[in-house]
Amino acid sequence: MDVSLLFVGMAIGLAVTAPLGPVNILVIRNALRHGFTVAFLVGLGAVVGDVAFASAAAYGVSWISHLIADYARPLMITGGLLLVVTGVWLARKRIELSALDREDGQTARLIGKMLAAFGLTVSNPGELFGFIAIFGTMNGVLRLHEAATRPPTIIAGVAIGAVAWWLFLSYLVSHLKTRISETALARISRWTGILIAAFGFALLLEALT
Repeated sequence: MDVSLLFVGMAIGLAVTAPLGPVNILVIRNALRHGFTVAFLVGLGAVVGDVAFASAAAYGVSWISHLIADYARPLMITGGLLLVVTGVWLARKRIELSALDREDGQTARLIGKMLAAFGLTVSNPGELFGFIAIFGTMNGVLRLHEAATRPPTIIAGVAIGAVAWWLFLSYLVSHLKTRISETALARISRWTGILIAAFGFALLLEALT
């Protein structure tokens, strides 16, 4: 395995995952409400989507990019509506510190949160085209067609980088939770919902113009 290529993939994974977006806000909210484990697992839902897009870009699966391009508007509208509904629901939901440790422990609800993060990732066509642009720009460094081991190495690096980001963010926010009052937590929760809805409105605006 080319270790340097693995590190390049990790850098790409971090670059794609770290910027503030709906999934980051969703993970932050879950870290505040339910702690490290739930938040990290929610992030892993998004990693599956990132790996799928990275695989499509690395292997040059043109039919996927064409499919995404052909259905970009419906995908953006679906993703935008999902974000708006999720954001409004989260902004209206009341938080009590005494309930945080006992809420949402059921496996079904946790799987639902992971699927939501995955859905937010794959319903954003810009995510795939971002990977295609990065891989195309760095083609001289990546040289994905030189050996059969290079695409899976870069994909593994992307996955490791994304997982590392969710580990860091989940750990950091969950440990800050103990220093936040119930009033401040409720305010943060409300504004994270508003931000998620704002991302949704922006996506809808882009799709409809």
